[in-house]
Amino acid sequence: MKEKDVIPRIELLLDEIDAVISALNEEGARLFSEGKYDQARALLNKVEGITGFRGKVLCLKDDWKSLRVPAVVKGTLKDKGDAGARVRSNPLKPGLKTPPDAFRYPILEALDRLEGAGRVRDVFRIVEEIMADQLNIYDYQPLPSDPNSVRWKNTVSWERYNMVQDGLLSDDSLRGVWEITDAGRQALKHAKNNPDMQRKLFGGE
Repeated sequence: MKEKDVIPRIELLLDEIDAVISALNEEGARLFSEGKYDQARALLNKVEGITGFRGKVLCLKDDWKSLRVPAVVKGTLKDKGDAGARVRSNPLKPGLKTPPDAFRYPILEALDRLEGAGRVRDVFRIVEEIMADQLNIYDYQPLPSDPNSVRWKNTVSWERYNMVQDGLLSDDSLRGVWEITDAGRQALKHAKNNPDMQRKLFGGE
């Protein structure tokens, strides 16, 4: 098998790993939105392990390239079937959907309008109103792991987890209810009338 035959197969493996990571992330976001925090965290730990495995595969790819294996052909791929014809998942390419941190200000603003706390469906409704001009076709696509779920809502749910970790949202609110913290109120106060500060705090700059 030639070197050029091996590399595409390693890349195919990487694609499949990426698809698994993407599906698990979306499933974790769904679990978190349903208040199943322990299951969501367990799934996140699993994703971290798979991400580490992906790194090892990348190292193997580099190691194979460094071996400079000579062309030695034993049989043909046609005798064993066309490996390229296998069906594989296609994870969404980076940059197509709205990034998670873009939802931070809208989430805080939604909770402020709800007097500090609100049910998930109400937060989603207000966030969608605020983000109406930014959400795109990819955000409204159904998830591969759950055709009844919309991608942007899962992105928001996962970002809510990050905001809890950052102290902006409460980690002990009632199940199905999101609640802003004092730190979240202060962040919103500083950002509300200052677009530059808003981008700095919530836009990843």
